[in-house]
Amino acid sequence: MHIKAILTVLAVLCLTLVAGQHSNCDELTRRCERCVERLNNRNDREMPVLNRHCRERTQRTWRWRNVGRCELTRLNCQGVDRRMNCNDIAELAGMERIN
Repeated sequence: MHIKAILTVLAVLCLTLVAGQHSNCDELTRRCERCVERLNNRNDREMPVLNRHCRERTQRTWRWRNVGRCELTRLNCQGVDRRMNCNDIAELAGMERIN
């Protein structure tokens, strides 16, 4: 009987921590966007080198769309337990998979 209660409390705690992580990632994204607005360097905001590299690396598996600095910051925050290679970025960003 106590085991069920303990497991329930642990499950609620884990879900709360995950939800808290997403809100922290959202706040990080908002702060990034405010900062990036002041950058006069298009390459730093839009990251064309990364996008070109990942588009080439994933051309057979993902329909790549350009990812900006702040979106990548959010994805890195959400994918803290991942390697964050081009495939991970595409998956976390919800890009369309090519079959």
